[in-house]
Amino acid sequence: MDTDTGARQRSRAAHPSYRIRPARPDELDVVLGLIDHAAAWLRAEKATTQWAAPWPSPDGRLKRVNEALITGETWLLFDAERPIGTVSIKTMGQEELWTAQERETEAVYLHRLVIHRDYKGKGLGAELIDWAGRAGAACQERAELIRIDVWTDNTALHAYYLGLGFEKVATRETSDRTPSGALFQRPLDLVRTAGTRRIVEAAPHA
Repeated sequence: MDTDTGARQRSRAAHPSYRIRPARPDELDVVLGLIDHAAAWLRAEKATTQWAAPWPSPDGRLKRVNEALITGETWLLFDAERPIGTVSIKTMGQEELWTAQERETEAVYLHRLVIHRDYKGKGLGAELIDWAGRAGAACQERAELIRIDVWTDNTALHAYYLGLGFEKVATRETSDRTPSGALFQRPLDLVRTAGTRRIVEAAPHA
């Protein structure tokens, strides 16, 4: 028996890989389906209003998510052919959430990060955050931080990000009363030194 081959096979089995690629504009329903699945679980299991209803309206959510698909900011994560996660990556923060002084520091901004509940406990959420941080930093070499705005009343999610090394910056309101006003950030250096990487970038149309 080739012991080296056996070791490689065991390593792959212990650390399965997941493909990620840009979401296509015709995959709007796929992205919304992942969000709606997460919303249903939140309504049933958590004391939060997050995604209890499309915000600011069904049409408003549709427009916002569709724009991120058209501009290439949204990615889909796959287990074989099954879409199991999504994240949108921006290079600029929302002006009413992040102050002008804060926005002077280049950062990677993450939005609509979702992992299907069937994959709970595998650490994929944390790894998707790391991957997105690296992907965003590759487009802006001077980026120093990874930032995310979190639904204000989802305190369980706040604790999750704190456990991943994020610090809370502030809780802010906007003129349109966005419910996602709890702001968190952490240095990108923590991402660039991450260990095992199971998320593999695929060709755009793979």
